[in-house]
Amino acid sequence: MLYLIAKLIHIFSVLIYGGFLFTDNLILMRMQKTLSTQKYAEVRSYFKEFTKVLVPKALILVVLSGIYLFYVNFGEISADGLSNFQVLLILKAFLASWLGLRGVLQVFFNIQPLIFKSHKLPFILVIFIVILSQVMWHV
Repeated sequence: MLYLIAKLIHIFSVLIYGGFLFTDNLILMRMQKTLSTQKYAEVRSYFKEFTKVLVPKALILVVLSGIYLFYVNFGEISADGLSNFQVLLILKAFLASWLGLRGVLQVFFNIQPLIFKSHKLPFILVIFIVILSQVMWHV
């Protein structure tokens, strides 16, 4: 039962974080081309105001539930070494940990990333992580 709850929390939190990145990268960037600079800044500030309440909390839930799910799903290492599933799970966990650390440092400690200041790379990584999460069960 705990596993199911953690998985549901993880999925819904990923939807919130991924939805934020989707909106920022695909919708707001398109608005920038059609709105005046002042109007775009106003829309962007509204978006930031509404998302800064929910998205950081969702990010924390993604990281915490992801750690638990990693622990439960990783399993034991066989004498033959890591399975394909375990390799993909480690890759997924590494990428997700980087996103989580970057987000926590940026939101809670106001430490801006040195590189990749836009949300394009996190958006691409979220898509890649979601694809990995589906593929790893079938290799």
